[in-house]
Amino acid sequence: MPVIRVKEQENSFPSWSEIHHYGINHLKVGQEVPLHYHDSNEYWIIVSGRGICTTEGDTYEIGPGDMVLTKKGDEHSLVVTEEMTAIYMYGVLPPGGKIGYLYRNKQSE
Repeated sequence: MPVIRVKEQENSFPSWSEIHHYGINHLKVGQEVPLHYHDSNEYWIIVSGRGICTTEGDTYEIGPGDMVLTKKGDEHSLVVTEEMTAIYMYGVLPPGGKIGYLYRNKQSE
């Protein structure tokens, strides 16, 4: 069983892993994560704090112990209402997939 260190995780996951990236976020009250999507599934576990997230067109109040699961390609956003700490993980990228926040051009849809 390998141990992956957050600062050394690039290309460190074994081929059988369903995760390709993870981290811990500390978010301030009022901080907003704008509407975006990813080329992989994303998982957030809320350790402390509260927020309002929108995913798959539905809005949820989230807090400690909650897990937010977002499918690849689904747009989602977050507004922090109480200082938050969360662990996030990204699933495996498909061939040609991009890492990070991706945005749709609403004018072209």
